Amino acid sequence: MISFKGIKLGGVGKAEAPKDDADSKGNIFGQSLNVGQMKKSKKEAYIESKNQKKAYVSLGLSLVVLMLYSVFFFYENTVAYIKAPGQIRELNEEITEYEEVIIPELETTRELHKAAYDEEYEEIITALATVFPDEVDKLGIVRLFESFATEVDASFPPFEFTSINLQAPQNRGGHLVIPVSTSIHSSLAGFDKFLTLVEQSGHIYEGGEGDKEIVDPLIRLMSVSSISIKYRGVDPNTGKDGGVDFSVKVNIYTRPTSTQV
Repeated sequence: MISFKGIKLGGVGKAEAPKDDADSKGNIFGQSLNVGQMKKSKKEAYIESKNQKKAYVSLGLSLVVLMLYSVFFFYENTVAYIKAPGQIRELNEEITEYEEVIIPELETTRELHKAAYDEEYEEIITALATVFPDEVDKLGIVRLFESFATEVDASFPPFEFTSINLQAPQNRGGHLVIPVSTSIHSSLAGFDKFLTLVEQSGHIYEGGEGDKEIVDPLIRLMSVSSISIKYRGVDPNTGKDGGVDFSVKVNIYTRPTSTQV
């Protein structure tokens, strides 16, 4: 006969049920649990359950935040990605327009402006060489006074230079002054016209600032330094007005050359 605890096996017989005593209760190791241990286990199970809930809640919130961030992040990038081909196409069209239309137009405009500027520059240099030359040119000064006499006498006769005396140039620091003493026989109206021509000397443009019309004719820069007047009176034989004699000192200006500085 084989005997086990709680079970007896015989040759032929009925198996006996195990006894339900206190010794049969316990854990898997056969150790019995007292009341304190059972309470502690329940508390630990409660805490563990509570911690699991907190963990699930934290995990859920994290997932929600991650999902929201992903939605916003991927939405913006997805929209940008969808729009990118159209933006690239528009950018390529703008580049093509700049290369084929705008830049050539700007280059053409620049060349036109440059040509106009170069032309204007040449005109100014030529005009400056006339009104403020870099040489004394005494013969040119005499011819200038002769042109004055011709122009004034044509409108307000009589007008003539009875003498023109040019003195040696004087260096005034940055420019030369050529003193000229003249004697003029003229009417008052003719002399006023002469003074007007002197006032117009040195001007390059007709009007004020912004006017692009070059003065014609250009008059060499000069100024009147002194005037003395002698009235001839009336001719007793003819009864005509004898006119006025003017003694005028004029300064004519020129640029010094490198040897005159």
